[in-house]
Amino acid sequence: MRRAAPPTRAASTAPGQWLWSLVAGAVFASASLVTAYVAQMPVRWNPPYESNTVSAATLFGGVLLTGSWLWWLLVARHRRADGLRGAATGVLVAVFSYPIVLLLAEFFQTDWHFHPAGSSLTDRLVHVVMLAGFELLTTGFAATAVLALVGLGVGSVEARLSAGAAYAVGRRRSLREIAVLSLGIGATSIIALLVVTFVSLSLLPIRPLAAPSRSPAPNSYEEALNAFALIKEHEANLPLHPRCGSVLLTHGEKVARTVVFLHGLTNCPAQADELAPWLFAMGYNVLVPRLPGHGEADALTLALADVTAEDFVSTARSSLDLAQALGDEVIVVGLSAGGTATAHQAQHENRLSNAILVAPFLATGIVPQWAAQAATNLLLLAPNMMVWWDPRSPYTSAEMDYAYPRFATHALAQLMRLGHIVAVEADTDMQAAQRIGFLLNEADLAVDNRLAQSVAAAWRQHGGEVIVSMLPQTKGLPHDLIDPRQPDAAVDLIYPMLVEMMSPERAER
Repeated sequence: MRRAAPPTRAASTAPGQWLWSLVAGAVFASASLVTAYVAQMPVRWNPPYESNTVSAATLFGGVLLTGSWLWWLLVARHRRADGLRGAATGVLVAVFSYPIVLLLAEFFQTDWHFHPAGSSLTDRLVHVVMLAGFELLTTGFAATAVLALVGLGVGSVEARLSAGAAYAVGRRRSLREIAVLSLGIGATSIIALLVVTFVSLSLLPIRPLAAPSRSPAPNSYEEALNAFALIKEHEANLPLHPRCGSVLLTHGEKVARTVVFLHGLTNCPAQADELAPWLFAMGYNVLVPRLPGHGEADALTLALADVTAEDFVSTARSSLDLAQALGDEVIVVGLSAGGTATAHQAQHENRLSNAILVAPFLATGIVPQWAAQAATNLLLLAPNMMVWWDPRSPYTSAEMDYAYPRFATHALAQLMRLGHIVAVEADTDMQAAQRIGFLLNEADLAVDNRLAQSVAAAWRQHGGEVIVSMLPQTKGLPHDLIDPRQPDAAVDLIYPMLVEMMSPERAER
């Protein structure tokens, strides 16, 4: 007599189980959107969607796919729904969703095909893996905990509604129970590891700035010209791009106001080659120093690998020393990395009549403010790497061949370190600069605008004269608001705004 065959695996994955998988995926995806909103994750809710940004639709779709697949693989096809298995599955959904969502954003969010002129497919995949690992180690503990609770709930509900559906018995059931127990232990270990990593990185103190070494400041206009001549003599021995040397525009004498412009990370003084003459024509003496490690002719140079926060501060301070002999008042305008150095000067230098921070890089925009210290320490402790700004199309255009297409992760971390120091000091001490202006861009996800606004509020609370102008997201402006060769540049809008912010009359209104 032939024995009746046990239920087949096909029977165990009936349409109802596929439906449960989709339901679980949708619940995980919805929870991810809520978590991103509450935790202030850098998710783009409205277009335009740029490189290295994640839209809400991409986040929902990526988690939906990941959650549905893992729920079918670990729960539905075995018809073994329960709270423990659901919670463990939720942890794995969180872990795998990071690279899946970033992969979708990398290849399908803004472009639907591979760019032949861009980096290799391997470079783009490595970029996704690196970014996923960075975000998982800084914010992953929150996502895993939330999705574990969601999985616990979905698994418990499915178990109640599908009671009696299990078919495995005897030895096979025992093996599955062992597998579920192992899954639960593994998921718990992942959460514990992420929590311990985040707490350790958050509690590790940021190293303070080392005491600076200072050279005598010029005391006259002539001494300032001699000091700048020494700078140019030094730069003549460096392998610089022809357009990236430090720039000084003077009217032949000391004037009422001198403007110092500090350029952004991986750019050079060429970034201001239209802004500087424009300001000069208005009567200012203008100094545009080259920040350390920048401006080399080889765009793939490793010069940024060893740049520190102290280097940025030292260059900004020596530039202020020089500028003070060129004008009765000194105004410093800093973009991005230059804005970080300008923020430190605004906190400490009472010689500044006005400091204007344009999209200051006080912290990265890809993690929320509460994870900024953990992110800074993670980048400082991790191996130093050269990373493409945009792996889809990494090489700069012919018009911007002076800008590096890559940045050093330690240089980025050093700027975040300096931004953290400024934020802490702003909470306790009044600004030193007479007036401070912030020009922020709502469409800019490269920097943490919330931290910039928090620093502005702290200075204002101490009685400082601080103004904040926010460019609306609808304008779709780039992070680099100064270089006229940037795509979507709007210098006709930005340059007059800067001049208005330089005016004392605006601060008095």
